Amino acid sequence: MKKVVNNIKKGKMNMELDKNIVWNINGRQVNIANENAVINAVQNNGGYVNELDDIIKGIKDNIAGLRQEDADQITDAVEMAKEELTKPEPRDSRLKSCLSLLTQMLTIANGIPKLAANLQKLQEFIMLHI
Repeated sequence: MKKVVNNIKKGKMNMELDKNIVWNINGRQVNIANENAVINAVQNNGGYVNELDDIIKGIKDNIAGLRQEDADQITDAVEMAKEELTKPEPRDSRLKSCLSLLTQMLTIANGIPKLAANLQKLQEFIMLHI
């Protein structure tokens, strides 16, 4: 199967090899079916980026009341998480580091409910990608 996928990526596949096979290639997902097979597939090409942006906006909108040093720490942690999450293949180790940093930031956010809630949402969002 790996050879077939590699040949498809290189454009070397002869689609006339077997007329009973349907090739459906979109982005990074390859769906191969033959005979009477049925494929139900969902491809998510970064649709979650809007949700991530909303969470980050909720954080940045609520750091104004913090000391500058604390606001900078939160901003750095959030930017690091966003940078890793928007990569095609985020590294688990880096996402775990982001979780650790965000846990520390919850202490800073104590007393600012909207900030704390959005930091928790970001943690939950990251956990979905580990």
